[in-house]
Amino acid sequence: MTTAVRWSTYLLVIFAFSLTQGHEAQAGWPWSCDTCKEAEKEAKWAERAARPVGSRQKYKFGELWPPYPRPTGPKQHFWNRYHHAHYWPYPYQCEDRAYVRDVMDRQMHNGWADQTTLYAYHFEKDSNKLTEAGLMHLRWILTHAPESRRTVFVQSANESIESQERLANVQYAASQMAGDDNLPPTMLRLAPTYGRPAREEDMKYRAYIGSILPPRILYTPGGGTASNGGN
Repeated sequence: MTTAVRWSTYLLVIFAFSLTQGHEAQAGWPWSCDTCKEAEKEAKWAERAARPVGSRQKYKFGELWPPYPRPTGPKQHFWNRYHHAHYWPYPYQCEDRAYVRDVMDRQMHNGWADQTTLYAYHFEKDSNKLTEAGLMHLRWILTHAPESRRTVFVQSANESIESQERLANVQYAASQMAGDDNLPPTMLRLAPTYGRPAREEDMKYRAYIGSILPPRILYTPGGGTASNGGN
């Protein structure tokens, strides 16, 4: 068989196979470009939809128009501008709400961390054991704080040994109050000291009460005397 006959037979087989497979786009024929065109068109519209909204900043005559920050890329397509105007402020309001919720969650976390922290004045200076006020505050954390916020923070001392002693004393006291099974997490925390010891506040209050002067308005019982006529 000659070479020309072989090539003609090969082309006839390919042509017959293409007819039996139907439309090229449906069969996924490698020579078809319909799928490639659809993917290219989809990618182009996705790029246009991702462009920011609003006017663009331009540079003319040595100045930026407008002078405040604005997008500098290509403008939006008409269909994308209509979509943003029709559904405004969605979905941008979702980002703003998420930001506000995140700030509020951080504030709540910091507030509960301050309330569940045992500060330096809750420990004795020599032994780093919990004082009576520290034990009462620890019991409040274990019994009244919500479970999601029931984490005992211990203010770190200047020396690492003192910090570890405070942590060990708090863990021991918590195990005596709640048991080993219900023991909440306990960890050190770098935080400034808020407030003053209860003993110091009591001394100030007693000093304030003792410094109050007696009333100086003199009161004389009985009626007054008449200045005229001696009556």
